[in-house]
Amino acid sequence: MDRKQVINQRQLAWLASSVITSGGILTLQNVLIRVSEMDAWFSYILSIFYIFVIAAFFGYLVKMFPQRNIFEISMLLLGRWGGTVVNLLILFHFWQILVQDMSSASKYNSTLLLHNTPLEILVLVPCLYLIYFGRSSVEIVARVNDMFYPLFVIATLLMPLLLSNEFNLQLSMPVLTMPFQQLAFSNLLTIGSAGDIFILGAFLHMLFNANHIRSAIRYGSLLGIFLFTLIIFLILTVLGPKMPANFIYPFYNLVQMIHVTDFLDRLDIVLLTIWLPVLACKMIAIYLAILLGISSIIKERNYPIINKQVALLVGFTTILSFKSITELLAFANFSMPIIVLAYQPLVIGILFAASKIKQRKQAHQVVATGGSANSTVTPTQQTTKITVRFSYKQWVWLGNILMVFSTFCIAIGLAFGKYYPIIGTACALCFGSCLFLTLLTTYMEVNVSKQSEAGK
Repeated sequence: MDRKQVINQRQLAWLASSVITSGGILTLQNVLIRVSEMDAWFSYILSIFYIFVIAAFFGYLVKMFPQRNIFEISMLLLGRWGGTVVNLLILFHFWQILVQDMSSASKYNSTLLLHNTPLEILVLVPCLYLIYFGRSSVEIVARVNDMFYPLFVIATLLMPLLLSNEFNLQLSMPVLTMPFQQLAFSNLLTIGSAGDIFILGAFLHMLFNANHIRSAIRYGSLLGIFLFTLIIFLILTVLGPKMPANFIYPFYNLVQMIHVTDFLDRLDIVLLTIWLPVLACKMIAIYLAILLGISSIIKERNYPIINKQVALLVGFTTILSFKSITELLAFANFSMPIIVLAYQPLVIGILFAASKIKQRKQAHQVVATGGSANSTVTPTQQTTKITVRFSYKQWVWLGNILMVFSTFCIAIGLAFGKYYPIIGTACALCFGSCLFLTLLTTYMEVNVSKQSEAGK
């Protein structure tokens, strides 16, 4: 593995956002609306806290073990056999994500675009670009994603304007009236797509600052969740809570509702040309993470030598995995959250405990490493007037407090929204405001950490 390969903080943030939005956009919307109906756009609050925990964990690993990825860290902490077992668990999940995304993309294209093309051909095409990019590193993929994902963000943010003539706010009313159990269940379902962020652990060696990694993951993931929340809200206000629950791809049906003029009624094709490359970047990143994990187990840093074999194995297993779109959606929506919650907290706990034990044995080395990492926290005098008022830690805590307050607003809305609709509406507005403000605070985290690094 080439230690000179690096990506910057912005590229990691865009990649994290792409990981969050790319896969779930094909699978989650219909089941969330079916479970929570008008309250489906509150389904990502638990995922936000879960991602914040993962971001803090990755930042801790980089602080303790710089220039190492999660596979190498597990080998270092748990030894040859223990590290191999943990790495195989992680690789199994990565393989499931990749197979799920490749199958989702191929069945999506087969259903809506290429009706007569054999499914095997639609799976083979992604295998070809996996092989092509498998000879390079995630640095190349991050640059490609850096071009396409901003276009996806702009297109998504323009959708409220493009759908303004179809917008009906009454379709999403009243809010926060569903039973708590249903909203909690929909929040658990989104953990499956939020757990995809774990693939960034394979690229921890490509950034050298713990605060950079933590703030980039927080900002990128929250941007993706903000876009998801906006999309679900638009689906509810344009299509209502009943019809999208029966659609396979509610987002595609939403895009089809865009009618700018009589001559611009097929903008779904334009948006697909933006979205499909973003999904391809996510699949390539997962594939490179799998190659890095396998190379750490077999102790072969030159992972391109296993590139073609692994790509063809992934393609073969994708063809055999799901017989229909129904099986795929059932796996993605209901099985993936169980898989994520079954192993990721366990891996985080094991690695954190092993790191603490190693820290006690080598206290003087940890103090030296922690001192160098903490020196990047304090902002320099080159910061702007806005960032002078808050340090990096203060921006982090402000974002956390806003998310806790938004959760408190949802709890109040669920308690009183059935009896006083005005309270439910006010709590929903508070939630939306807190989500947007938290996105701004995570953006300021990225800026402050950049400025503190530049002033060193």
